[in-house]
Amino acid sequence: MSAPSRSRPVPSGFDALLGETVLYMESRVAYVATTAGVIATALVLASIASGSSIPRIILAATLGFLAWYSCVVLLMRTGHFHPWMRYASSFVDVSMGSVVALLDLHVNGPAFALSAGGPALYAVGVAMSTPRLKPRLCLFAGLAASAQLVVIIQFVLRPAASPALLATGAYDFYVTLSKAVFLVTIGALGMVASRSMRSLLMRLTESAIERERVRGLLGMHVSEQVMEHLLSGRMPEGGERRVVTICFTDIRDFTRLSESQTSEETLRLLNLYFESMCEIVAAHGGLVNKFLGDGMLVVFGAPTHQPDDAKRALAAAREMLAEAERMRERGEFPGLRIGVGLHRGEAVVGNVGGAQRQEYTVIGDTVNTASRVQDLTKVLGRSLLLTRECRDALGEEDSFEPLGAHRVKGRLQQLELFGVPERDSLQAA
Repeated sequence: MSAPSRSRPVPSGFDALLGETVLYMESRVAYVATTAGVIATALVLASIASGSSIPRIILAATLGFLAWYSCVVLLMRTGHFHPWMRYASSFVDVSMGSVVALLDLHVNGPAFALSAGGPALYAVGVAMSTPRLKPRLCLFAGLAASAQLVVIIQFVLRPAASPALLATGAYDFYVTLSKAVFLVTIGALGMVASRSMRSLLMRLTESAIERERVRGLLGMHVSEQVMEHLLSGRMPEGGERRVVTICFTDIRDFTRLSESQTSEETLRLLNLYFESMCEIVAAHGGLVNKFLGDGMLVVFGAPTHQPDDAKRALAAAREMLAEAERMRERGEFPGLRIGVGLHRGEAVVGNVGGAQRQEYTVIGDTVNTASRVQDLTKVLGRSLLLTRECRDALGEEDSFEPLGAHRVKGRLQQLELFGVPERDSLQAA
């Protein structure tokens, strides 16, 4: 398949997409033509059955048209359709005008043949080439139709016309030539339309390729949720205020653990740990917003609203604790222990940064408070702590231990904290 003549390079994959589109459009034309053939054949049969004197040759013509396009549809379904068949189909389309004109001449005479449906079918046949998205085919159809029109009128209908009909000037060569030019013009317009549609298809292909390229680049830096939110164009300027549940995690004594390992081994262990934790977060619909050294900032309820964000956060926290336990027991990450802090409240989510680089993030007192709650897991000797705000959003959940109010850095009011029995974390997962 020849690529369209363009100054800019054809995008990768365009030829295959164009081939599929052209074949699809050819199938649509074939189905329309087949339907028209069925209707025409049915009408002729109905006329014959009602006693009309329609010549049987008309039935033969409609059956021939139907048979051709039935074969085209069959060849497409079996994968045996060849490009040259488009030209054959287009020739059949425009030739129906000649067939009808000849039949009209045989039945009703030259005057009827000139003014009835035969000449009009030439234009229909030319128009049928446009959806095939082949510019040269459109010009071929226009030239084939105009040539047949000239031959039929000047060498078939004109010799059969009476002097009175000839005197009207309807069979004049220049009148016929003007009709032929009209058919060529339709073909030329179809050629322009086909090229325009191919050009549009190229631009759509470029746009799709660029979108996938952007998705690929974004996918290496942000989550699927954020990527879809960014590409959707629904990100308001200045961010948006949402009620979210923030989850902070931290590896216990990571500095001591890393002292006994090489930097390469430390990085390997972190990647192994983060991979497992990210899978758990994603499974519960959360967003890993940041990696903070050996910790994570996870958001539930953004960028898309989640009415059960607190429940998702708690389930993910329990599973992360259980997975850390399994990694330690399997020897994948010796000495691995983590702490998790949960807090729920309003925060502003959106892009932060400058013109050169931006990052989707969550900002507000809710985030700072969740971080402080995670710090308190070390003080209170707990793996998982959550605040009253998060506890209230969990509904009838009752497997919590009230741990009283605690003061945290940066807040005047104390936080009422709750803990989960350590044995519940592994069992819940």
